[in-house]
Amino acid sequence: MDLGGLLKKETRILGLSAPRKTHRKSIIGTVFRGRLWLDAIVTYVPDESKIGCVPGLAAALHRTKQYSQIQAAIFSRENILQHKYKDFRRLSKLVRFPVFVITKDPVTKLPKNEVARILLNKKRISLWISDYNSQRAKELYLLGCNEDQTLPEAVRVAELIAEGLQQSSRTKDSGNSVSK
Repeated sequence: MDLGGLLKKETRILGLSAPRKTHRKSIIGTVFRGRLWLDAIVTYVPDESKIGCVPGLAAALHRTKQYSQIQAAIFSRENILQHKYKDFRRLSKLVRFPVFVITKDPVTKLPKNEVARILLNKKRISLWISDYNSQRAKELYLLGCNEDQTLPEAVRVAELIAEGLQQSSRTKDSGNSVSK
């Protein structure tokens, strides 16, 4: 799964996140051209009657107009998919591009060849990369980051949308409504 050659500043990166605490789990993705432009928003709501959401998420990504141009997917945290790293490996095989995860897991639990460590704006970031080239993973990650940020734009915006959905869900659950 080597990308080969130089990375362009408009390389498409898919950032994925999910609301942290809602009864209805949805996965939000944003496709960015590097850190420059938002190219697409992808949403996937898993079918709760089925076990695991990896095949459905892969199918949703395949249906996007940008699928053939996505160079990597970066998840905002490791607990978005039920079986964590096992599911991320499976998703990577199904979509045929690398899947990275910003991890809070102690890196001592993970094999050294599966973690890229990045120092960005005086903050240490651990990125689970599976069987992918560590240096190339760092380049892709940094390509998506603005100068003063530690998250790629695709991940940052996916997180913002997920947080907005979580707050919206809380408002609906509490019975409060907003009127204009």
